[in-house]
Amino acid sequence: MKPTMALKPLAFALAALMAVAAQADQPSYHPQPAPTTAAATTLDGQSNHGNVVLNDKTKNNASANDSYNHISGVANGNVLSGDNNQGKNDVAIVSGDADFVFASTGTAQSNTGNLVVNSGTKNNASLNDSGNHASGIIQLNAASGTSNQASNSVAIASGNGDGGAASVTGVQDVSGNLTLNLSSGHGWSTKPVVNNASVNNSMNYSSGVSNSNVLSGSNNQGQNNVAITRF
Repeated sequence: MKPTMALKPLAFALAALMAVAAQADQPSYHPQPAPTTAAATTLDGQSNHGNVVLNDKTKNNASANDSYNHISGVANGNVLSGDNNQGKNDVAIVSGDADFVFASTGTAQSNTGNLVVNSGTKNNASLNDSGNHASGIIQLNAASGTSNQASNSVAIASGNGDGGAASVTGVQDVSGNLTLNLSSGHGWSTKPVVNNASVNNSMNYSSGVSNSNVLSGSNNQGQNNVAITRF
């Protein structure tokens, strides 16, 4: 056998070993996973327009008394009495281990072009002895009258990721409304329009976020917004 013929298998073996060694020296490639995202969103809108209301010796009462006591967590409430009122509650909560965590609420209310005539009308709104010893997020709205708006929004984002956001967007519009408040009767028997709003002995010893709106009359707006981000 010729010496060259004997060396060929050896050369092939050495070349294969060198190729394996060269590949071993190169860093291995592992593709990175795509970022994960967790999101909670609420989007809502309300419209109230073109209404005509005539109240003659009318009584409107809105009350949230002895309510929402000793509760925990997220509690929203709207107590509305009268005409053309709007009330809404939005809650968006997201929690997880995603890379990016988002919680958002978007709310819009429109109340336009309404005509209201009150003659000897009484509007009462009360929030008494409520929201005591509560913990967490407590939001209460009590409205009495005409064309009132009340909105509660909560956005909470919590996680162990790299980033996140909690946002609340609220829009309310009351425009182009005409309200006439007229007394009824004559002389000593005249009965005027009465608007009363009261908050008594409420929100005591509570912890966390406590919001309340008590509205009485016409074309009032009340809004409570909370945005919390925790990582």
